Amino acid sequence: MRINAVASIWLIAAAVMAPIPSAEAETTKPSQTEPYLAEFADCVVAQKGRRTAVTAFVRTVPNSSGFFAASMKAADLTCLNAAARRTGGKLEMRMQPEAFRYALYPALYRRDFGHGAPVAATMTDAPPSDLASEFDGDIAQLPSTYRPSRAFGDCVVRENPAGAHALLMAKPFSRADTAAVEELKPSFAACLSEGQTVRLTRPAMRAFVGEAAYKLALAGSRATG
Repeated sequence: MRINAVASIWLIAAAVMAPIPSAEAETTKPSQTEPYLAEFADCVVAQKGRRTAVTAFVRTVPNSSGFFAASMKAADLTCLNAAARRTGGKLEMRMQPEAFRYALYPALYRRDFGHGAPVAATMTDAPPSDLASEFDGDIAQLPSTYRPSRAFGDCVVRENPAGAHALLMAKPFSRADTAAVEELKPSFAACLSEGQTVRLTRPAMRAFVGEAAYKLALAGSRATG
């Protein structure tokens, strides 16, 4: 997908941490693995005993020292059991911490804000993001793509909270997912400057919208609470 508009933000993110049937490991497409990854993340964040580890992981600066170790502490491999029972076969996990982190924010949003109507007002009126408060580490070490993608996601969610909510609640690559993407396209354009192009995959879009939506909803609910 290409959208003409703002800064050149190139976000190409594959689902490289996903439970996949081992016999199909070399041929499985993102449209097949992404639903499993979303389900896995939902299972992980639902585990009360895993919450401290999940929080520690998402607060670790991506690709920094300790990032991989933190991801392994957060991941609950027993969450593969349900998927394994449904597929009737052996599943294996290919772990790339960044992809796992991407999946966790949509799951956290669904867990904490997925019931009832989207918290549109609190998202729109939430205070500006403060990266220094969001990480336990030196934010100067953040990957070069993180800041622009985070800012873009923040803008999209503030522009259309309901559309972001619909995207995050939809099963990846489902009809509802496609409809939500279409609804968000005007917001993508509104958040970009004329003459620039952004190339997005659905996994990448879900990742930065998910992180922004969760953090904006959380900040807004704290401000109004």
